[in-house]
Amino acid sequence: QQQDFSSIKNFLRVNEQYCTGGQPTMDNLVKLKAEGIKAIINLRRAAEYPPGRAEEEAAKAKELGLRYINIPVSVAEPKDEQADEFLKVTSDPQNRPAFIHCGSANRVGAFWMIRRVLVDGWKLEDAEAEARKIGMHSPSLIEFAHSYIQRHPKKAS
Repeated sequence: QQQDFSSIKNFLRVNEQYCTGGQPTMDNLVKLKAEGIKAIINLRRAAEYPPGRAEEEAAKAKELGLRYINIPVSVAEPKDEQADEFLKVTSDPQNRPAFIHCGSANRVGAFWMIRRVLVDGWKLEDAEAEARKIGMHSPSLIEFAHSYIQRHPKKAS
């Protein structure tokens, strides 16, 4: 039966390969594993967690046999190399199905929007609408996503 992820802020099953949302609890990681998730992609910075808590998620993922990838993104200053890394890890079949999260799915939405346009060939408007549904709302992130997309060629499918 379907697991209940209502405790994860903005939880969204985007498609069979990806779900997105805010910070999961350790219990959520167990449920995600039960749903068939193989990788956790975390866009939060260690500084956002209470002391000692940032390592907890990585350790729990490892204990569950999940791949754990941390790309620490600042909401105010996302960087090109972080988006490059995001596109790389989300394109690796070994990292799927994946649960992609940050604190509230704001960063996830922006990075996902980039992937939708450059990798999946979506129209910008459609990708942005989906990104907002996922949780993107910060002007700094919206601007970054637009700028990154303008500066990078679409991948030939």
